[in-house]
Amino acid sequence: MSPTTWNNSFSVGIEQIDDQHKDLFNCIADLEKSVANPDEKQRWNSIHYSIMKLQDYVRIHFSVEECLMEVLGYPGRAAHIREHNKFVKVVSDLERRSITQNNITANEIVEFLRDWLVNHIAVTDQDYSRYFAKAMNNTQRSPVRPTGLPD
Repeated sequence: MSPTTWNNSFSVGIEQIDDQHKDLFNCIADLEKSVANPDEKQRWNSIHYSIMKLQDYVRIHFSVEECLMEVLGYPGRAAHIREHNKFVKVVSDLERRSITQNNITANEIVEFLRDWLVNHIAVTDQDYSRYFAKAMNNTQRSPVRPTGLPD
């Protein structure tokens, strides 16, 4: 299993969001390290903890993204939120299943989370990134700038 690492191709052009995405990559990297633990009990405890940490972090991160989408009037907001909600449900299910290790392997967990994260940031988030860049460019030319936007 190859480690999941951030690279600049994932950048959405908003430093705070990119930093949060880097933190999500770190959560997946922690999970990958957990899977490598040779002690089965410690491995599953560590996997469970990593999933819980990821679960908490994505709720915060998704909230930030969704607020920016609302402020900037992103037309794909509803679909993006549905994708976030589906992911939260899957992660919640993985968290429960990691306790019992019922019908799941550690590698399946890592592969799903890594694939979802990479695809979501590389494809779905890039859609709002392009929209945000245009919206921010337009607001900088406007004499009236919406409040609450990052500088």
